[in-house]
Amino acid sequence: MGELVQAWPTVLARRVRRAWRAGGCLLGLLIAGATAQAATVRATILPAITMTPAAASQPPATVLAQVPAIQLPGSAGMPPADPVANPQALPSPQLDTHAGPASPALPTARSGAPRLNPAQQQELIRLRRLAEPRSGFGSTQAAANAAWTLGLIELHGGLAPASPAQALVWFERAARYGRQPLAYAGLAWCAIDGCGGRPDPSAAAQALAQLRPHHRGRALYLQWLLDTRTQPMNVRINGGPEGVNSLLLPFHELLESAAAAGDTQARIELGLEAVANGNLKDARSHLEAAAPRSRAAAANLKLLELQVAKAAQGAASAPSEADDLYERARRAHRGIGGPPNYAEALRLYQAAASKGSAAARRMLGFITSRLQPDGTVNLAWMAQLAWLDSSSTLPRLDTRSLSTMMYRDPTPLFDLLPEPWQRALTSVPSS
Repeated sequence: MGELVQAWPTVLARRVRRAWRAGGCLLGLLIAGATAQAATVRATILPAITMTPAAASQPPATVLAQVPAIQLPGSAGMPPADPVANPQALPSPQLDTHAGPASPALPTARSGAPRLNPAQQQELIRLRRLAEPRSGFGSTQAAANAAWTLGLIELHGGLAPASPAQALVWFERAARYGRQPLAYAGLAWCAIDGCGGRPDPSAAAQALAQLRPHHRGRALYLQWLLDTRTQPMNVRINGGPEGVNSLLLPFHELLESAAAAGDTQARIELGLEAVANGNLKDARSHLEAAAPRSRAAAANLKLLELQVAKAAQGAASAPSEADDLYERARRAHRGIGGPPNYAEALRLYQAAASKGSAAARRMLGFITSRLQPDGTVNLAWMAQLAWLDSSSTLPRLDTRSLSTMMYRDPTPLFDLLPEPWQRALTSVPSS
């Protein structure tokens, strides 16, 4: 009996295992059913789980700064540059695209799609045929020249609203075999301005190195543009002896070198600078040199001459009180009709200057340029200035205001377009 009791657990375990093997499938189904039923009961009892968006509940701990997209002038709505057609359009240092000139660009004659006359349409067909020979783009001189011209037309909106990205493609085709060196000016400008993509200063420098041996003046001017956009723009102010401050454009020596090499755009910039500083003689010289190649320069020269003529007419018809005071000051300064009276001369110069006499202001500037250490007037220096003619032969103009009324070409390449296309793609406003 004791042995049976001791063996009973073993026997019972065997029977349980046989029963498990026989009814294992059924037990699994029962357990699964019970689990599903329990889940259903919990779902009906527990409250529903609601999710609150993270942005609505609390602000994130760290907000990453979003870099704004670069929006270049004239690139709105333009497709990005094709990296295959333009392998130079890679990430590069950003240019200062807000360093634009104060004077407006010459207005275009279009609104939307351009209206070309039949002769212009035939010319476009001819250019396309020349630009796409069987031997390949840029493989002949005629093909390179035609591709260059088509690029300029595309840049200024001659085939459709301006397409700088397509202009870049034509410039690359024109420069492919080096038969049209001016195409490097197009590549340099597109690298400076972006032409629908990102500006690339390194690509601009490479294109300028190719352009410089053939067209030094334009290469220097485009280098000036590149420098003013990639480096801090500091306008120098020089104080003249007449007490009038003169504004000097940044990198002035580079701009003067470009003008000396015959570049039209550099001459326009220096002409506008001279107008702003009241140097009408130099302004005329620069604008007259640029006018044969630039419609903007010709328009500026006409505007300058018109304003000078109006000022001269007004000065001749109504002699001013300031002129009378200046003449009396000069007589007292020189001792005409009596001994020199420097104190009276200074008083009259100041009175004439307060009435608007530019000659009196200049003379006061000369006198005060060499004062005594204690700040009093140097009578010996004033005596030397007695016979200096500080009057100007040019009429007085509000030249700072006049300079902002003048024009620039739409792009630094516009003057390189054939003259008929310049007339077709811009309008010169009537004065």
